[in-house]
Amino acid sequence: MTTGGPLPQPEFEQRWRQRFSERGARLDDDAGIAGWTPTGLQARVRQFRALWEAQQREPGLWLDIGCGAGTYTRLLHAHGHEPVGLDYALPSLKKAAQRGGGSALGWASADIRRLPLRDGQADGILCFGVMQALSDPTPALTELFRVLRPGGELWVDALNARCAPTILSEWRRRRRRQPAHLRYDHPQAFRRAAQAAGLEITALEWLPIVPGSLQPLAGLVESRPARMLMRAAPPLGSTLSHSFILRAKRPCREA
Repeated sequence: MTTGGPLPQPEFEQRWRQRFSERGARLDDDAGIAGWTPTGLQARVRQFRALWEAQQREPGLWLDIGCGAGTYTRLLHAHGHEPVGLDYALPSLKKAAQRGGGSALGWASADIRRLPLRDGQADGILCFGVMQALSDPTPALTELFRVLRPGGELWVDALNARCAPTILSEWRRRRRRQPAHLRYDHPQAFRRAAQAAGLEITALEWLPIVPGSLQPLAGLVESRPARMLMRAAPPLGSTLSHSFILRAKRPCREA
């Protein structure tokens, strides 16, 4: 296990730690605790399940880092895995534990940059909704690599800096001289950061999120043909997608 006290946090990260703790204490719905709208979380879960269920996996120890109220932790358990949900917001962890799963689900308070796990302990890792609240993804990606076993699988998401609505909204914030609210990643730069941490990239999946007022279009945007089109034309996927999922693994043989 790693040891030592909490790492120094830039002001940006301190604000987000406080926000997540306040949400966990004040709110009861999974979406609110995680910082999404209900339709936004539903869209993410639908698209995750479509990607996840396209492949078979042996049961194993999976970490859900940044688990919030445990939405994905419970999904991992439902698919036969031994999941552990980790989050730095204790109020969220308490509500996650109250939502069911019994002793089959584990919960732990942890900072992604210093996880209380041995090297190579996890068979797989989900890390969703975390990177946008960090000032730099590199320490987190390095730590994810460390705790993943050789051959283990990582799914990590990030907000897409190349999404057209995001570019517009961030331009408006800069004009109003407002500080950064979230951190957005350029997909290729994020891919390079993961590779520099030692991870082998297996796929990059686009996550288009339809606004609540346009929910009748969600089925079309999230359909298999639409996903295939965005994979074939990455600039299209990048322009339309609010987020992306990077899928990677720790190589069995490392240089």
